[in-house]
Amino acid sequence: MEPLNTARLLGLWQAEKHSLVQPARLPDTQWILGAILGDSLTQGVSLDREAVSRLITGLFEWRQSSGRSITYRQARKRVNSVLEQLNQVPGMQAVLMPEPVLAHRPTALPPTGRALDITEQMMALDRQLLAWCRRSNVADAWLLVLGLRLMTRLGMGEQVMLGTLAMLTRAHESQRWLAIPSAPGERLPQGAHYRLYLPEDVWLALRAILTRTAEKAPSAWLLAAVPQDNELSHAQRVQTLRARLKAAGKHCLTNLKGHPERDKWAQLRTWSTLVSASRHVPVMRGIPPLWATLLQHYPLPTCTPVPLLSDSGTAHWYTPGEKLGRLPDRSAVRGVAIPLPVLGERTQPAGLSLVATEHLPPDWSRRAKNMLQQFLADARQLGRDKVNAVRLERPMQALLEDYEGQLVALIGHAGSYPQWVLHFLYHQLRTEGHTLSTARTQLSRLTPITLLLHEAVLDLSDWDDEVVLELQEAAEAGAHWAAATRSAFHGTFRQFLVFCQRYGQLDGVSLPPKGASTLAPSVLRTRILSADHMQTVWNALIDRVPNGDPRQMMGLVVALGFYGGLRASEVLSLTLNNVLVGAQDEQGRTPCWIEILGGKTDAARRRVALHVMAPSSVTEQMRGWVEERRQECSAWPLSEVALFGPRHSPAAYTRDSLITPAIEWMRYVLGEDIDFHGLRHAAVSWTLLRLHAAQNPAFGEKLQHRHHWMFCEEAQKTALAHFCGAEGRDTLARGTLLLQVAKWIGHREPGTLLQHYAHVLGLLHSDVLALKNGICPAK
Repeated sequence: MEPLNTARLLGLWQAEKHSLVQPARLPDTQWILGAILGDSLTQGVSLDREAVSRLITGLFEWRQSSGRSITYRQARKRVNSVLEQLNQVPGMQAVLMPEPVLAHRPTALPPTGRALDITEQMMALDRQLLAWCRRSNVADAWLLVLGLRLMTRLGMGEQVMLGTLAMLTRAHESQRWLAIPSAPGERLPQGAHYRLYLPEDVWLALRAILTRTAEKAPSAWLLAAVPQDNELSHAQRVQTLRARLKAAGKHCLTNLKGHPERDKWAQLRTWSTLVSASRHVPVMRGIPPLWATLLQHYPLPTCTPVPLLSDSGTAHWYTPGEKLGRLPDRSAVRGVAIPLPVLGERTQPAGLSLVATEHLPPDWSRRAKNMLQQFLADARQLGRDKVNAVRLERPMQALLEDYEGQLVALIGHAGSYPQWVLHFLYHQLRTEGHTLSTARTQLSRLTPITLLLHEAVLDLSDWDDEVVLELQEAAEAGAHWAAATRSAFHGTFRQFLVFCQRYGQLDGVSLPPKGASTLAPSVLRTRILSADHMQTVWNALIDRVPNGDPRQMMGLVVALGFYGGLRASEVLSLTLNNVLVGAQDEQGRTPCWIEILGGKTDAARRRVALHVMAPSSVTEQMRGWVEERRQECSAWPLSEVALFGPRHSPAAYTRDSLITPAIEWMRYVLGEDIDFHGLRHAAVSWTLLRLHAAQNPAFGEKLQHRHHWMFCEEAQKTALAHFCGAEGRDTLARGTLLLQVAKWIGHREPGTLLQHYAHVLGLLHSDVLALKNGICPAK
């Protein structure tokens, strides 16, 4: 890199016609660069937080002294804009000062006076829709009523409503249950869907359309105006539907101009206004905010296709040993002995293994990104556009080794996310033959600063699907990405995952479908294990086995996942010091707490009340296992003895030796689409059902598993009291119950839990709407 000073750098930026050297901004830019570089030539500058703070104060005071005062906030923004561009220059590093942003408290109510006015006007117009529709000769009158009711009753946003109608076939409706695509273009039966029992006023419009299209095939698009419309792509269908709704809405508003109460919806003049006015109608009608906004944007949560209500007519097919009792649809073989799982022999040290972070500088993520940008800048010196020529093999290899060493020295160990991004960029440039411009775009997509601030980027070895989803959320946090930007990020990140798996990394990560709108791996985990399936597995492993038997260990491992919601890594890291088993109380219950001291994120640190989440048989088996383990390893401190390990050894089993054999055996018994992470999905789903049933006993009576232990009255009361905690019933009034469930499963906030883990929200949503409208979901 050539030496630079203020004049040279300004000259380079002026040649590039950069916005920082436009006449209005040039004096400030010149002063800032002068304070950093001066007139003497230099090859590198590093500014820490204190130096940048002095720089901001200096610019603020200089502007005051020159009679052109600016606020301190403006000074900080201008310094940050210059430093952000300076960080693109090799050898230059500067901390960007964070800008505090006053965040509005989120609300589901209309935030402005106009929003409230048009919401009330929409509610007045809604009362006239059915009467208008029945006397109208407009072809799309029922389509308009259905579209508006999906938004005003179910809380759908316009894109979700159009996406639902664009895929609507007779197969999507079954006895008033509507399968709503969870992402644009999802198809039955394999795609992800949100299943909801329709309220009467929505069902009325859909029933009218079903009646008028009774001659159509089950897979034909119900809203096709002409047969050729069946061949339209999803995007074309959405565009066509919007035009038809816009025209029908115009006819409706025109026809109602003569209505005596027309002044009550005077501001509703266009389709866009109708959409805006519909947004807050559900919550104004008394629907709780969670359910009023859940279907506002894609992607939607995914519901399990397995029926859980007792009167569904097919629920009994899914019990163990029946037609669909295995997952996926595989017939059970009666009378055939099930081979028991065989443990591996590999072990690891007992306890939690955490990546040290004390040595990391506060701005390490920014420095790491700068190094990756400098790698591409130095590669630019070797080749004009591409660097895959044979003559550049050694220089590029040397460049890779140099920057890899810098990243390892910065982070303190190999195997970090920035290091693998470096190798990914090298692979794209050398093997795939991509241009440097493409590599810069890929780097920008893979390294949003909010993603680099996530703890998991320090070590790729422990990534799983949950971490990938958290990284996606971190990348999107604080950035208002357009749909195209979000899609580009998903595509590039998927390429990165494929690259890492090709070289033996990320074995625990399932690749998301190509072109998917989210990094969620698949819909297989929506086929949650039922309580009957868990009981089948438990009985096969635990029945008549002595304490200390490997089968007892495997049964407890599965129970910790299904009932306790523990990650596989958390199960493996448990020691005898982390399991607190108390004495039996007067009711015969054994208190059992599982302490998780840490994990992939700070939110992983928690305590799990196993005696609340699991039946007494599990806690009794845990007591027997812990007592046996203590006797076998009495020579070691409890904190150095793994909960699950070889007999007479304090070491812990590795995942391949313990988790993998147990899951492979479960797949033999229950089907191929089972993994340990799916047990967490089941734990969340059944816990939400239990808590809802505890608050609404009539709902629990409709469930197929209403006679299982988890739905007995005592267990429901205990679970609800546990999650309400010290706040008691105030937790329900404040709406923080879901936050407590999220903390139990090890999440920061309920968003991830609702979006990716809970596969029974359609049942709960339907029951909430039924209670509001005074109806009862039949099936």
